[in-house]
Amino acid sequence: MSRHGPPGAEAEGMSAAVTHAELAGFVYREARLLDEGRYDEWLALFAAEGRYWVPMSPAQAPGPLSQSIADEDLLLLRIRVARIKGPRAYSLQPAVSGQHLLQAPEVEQADQAANEYRLRTPFVYAEARGPERTVLYGTVRHALRREPGGLRIVLKRVDLLGAGAPLPSIHLFV
Repeated sequence: MSRHGPPGAEAEGMSAAVTHAELAGFVYREARLLDEGRYDEWLALFAAEGRYWVPMSPAQAPGPLSQSIADEDLLLLRIRVARIKGPRAYSLQPAVSGQHLLQAPEVEQADQAANEYRLRTPFVYAEARGPERTVLYGTVRHALRREPGGLRIVLKRVDLLGAGAPLPSIHLFV
């Protein structure tokens, strides 16, 4: 069984500090769930108001009027996962697989009192679909919050290198 928070944190009202190793382990586990196609487990990592966002540029501020490559709340993520898993996902034929290669996550901010953490992780992501190969580079920024059930993703922001230029189709989740 995987653990996302410190031992006994729930029993202690979550007063124990979350370590860098636990935060990094969470990021690595999240990428592994995506690589293995374990999307329901991946969705369970999101907070109720969680968001997956791929902006057009690293300087882009969040907002409803901003153009984005992807901007999905938990409801849209669930719909997208259902489509990916569905038998009529013809755009995913031949089957698509993805692989994340992550640098060590860096904790940019840790507010132990509020149980909120911000991490920055440079990555290389590759997708394979039949003979097609797509490789993307960038930095993912996680805003995490520790809740009674463990760490949860409040925001996963994926800043792709060259996101403002034309990009190939991205079939899965970076």
